[in-house]
Amino acid sequence: MVSLDEHTRLNQIIDLAWDLLFENIVSGKIIINKESSLQLHLSKIIFDLGNLYCILPNETFKIEMETNYGNKSIDIVCGFGKTKAAIELKCFMKASNRAKELDCYDALIDIERLQHFDSFQIKKFICLTDNKYYSQTLQRGHGKTVTLNNGTIYLANEQIIPGWAEKWKVKRDKPIVFKNNVTCDWNSRDPWHVLKVDI
Repeated sequence: MVSLDEHTRLNQIIDLAWDLLFENIVSGKIIINKESSLQLHLSKIIFDLGNLYCILPNETFKIEMETNYGNKSIDIVCGFGKTKAAIELKCFMKASNRAKELDCYDALIDIERLQHFDSFQIKKFICLTDNKYYSQTLQRGHGKTVTLNNGTIYLANEQIIPGWAEKWKVKRDKPIVFKNNVTCDWNSRDPWHVLKVDI
């Protein structure tokens, strides 16, 4: 039985869309090489499912990518009626050879931002990577305060200060403060690792 509650249905749509996409990524049917391809494939599945879930007369499903909200861009915004969802995505590919400490910081910043999006009833953060470093490495040095290591818990209202603050010449060094506790709970299917946080 499909629920008539908008919130329940929208939550189901996003979770099912992600499960379907992840299975297709693991099987190799869908190739992901960067965040934009992840965003495109996920939004397409959400759109298709959203329209199937429009079961009430005159009900329509809406979806946008790169939506401006408070001078910041949200990767995916979707919903029907008065119920809206905001989804932030990160995709860290091993081949990109990125600065992993900054990647972890950027992920935590996205979660912090989502917690302050009061206009959305559903808020989700999803990080996909083919690099086990993010989920299985307890960083040392400058990155240890912003680790995404599996099982890490960040408590609400406690400042997270990156170890490189006032040492590196980067703009990404402001303290992070979560409104609610955040747990890094990864799901791994070789070679992929997923961190999914419901805000």
